[in-house]
Amino acid sequence: MWKPMIRCSIVGGVIVFLWVMISWMVLPMHKVSLNNFTDEAEVTSCITRYAPNDGIYVAPSWAKDKKESTDSAPYIFLNIRRGVDSTNMTQNMIYGVITQIIGAAIITYLLLRTKAMKYWGRVWFVTLAGVLVAVLGTIPAWNWWHFPMGWAILEMFDLVIGWFLGGLVIAKLIKN
Repeated sequence: MWKPMIRCSIVGGVIVFLWVMISWMVLPMHKVSLNNFTDEAEVTSCITRYAPNDGIYVAPSWAKDKKESTDSAPYIFLNIRRGVDSTNMTQNMIYGVITQIIGAAIITYLLLRTKAMKYWGRVWFVTLAGVLVAVLGTIPAWNWWHFPMGWAILEMFDLVIGWFLGGLVIAKLIKN
């Protein structure tokens, strides 16, 4: 059991990671889900002045007295982290591939615990795990933090396609 588990975890995780990397870095679809500020320097200056600590900021503030209307104010969910070198993604890439390998290990473990299935049944099992991750990982962010629907659909698409591709390989490597 350990040999196919390790092999499927590494190969499947790398396949999913490569899909996500290609999706973000080569294909143009993610560019439409991210906007740019009209004056990035001014926004950065303002954030530096009024958000003194790293962390998550929400506006309108939940601690604020709700007597005034905020219908015309934008809803803001903002993560601030100083000291990030956005030009060096080595650590992010390492964490990303490790995360996908761990995910592939969990899915492979579950697949190995099921009854014998034919190839396409195993592919469907892994893909369905990707659908589960997409729904439970993306819809709550869309719902509670008001992320744009286009962003949520694109994130779910990435997860489902990635795990379908990973499933093609994992299903081939597992011999039930």
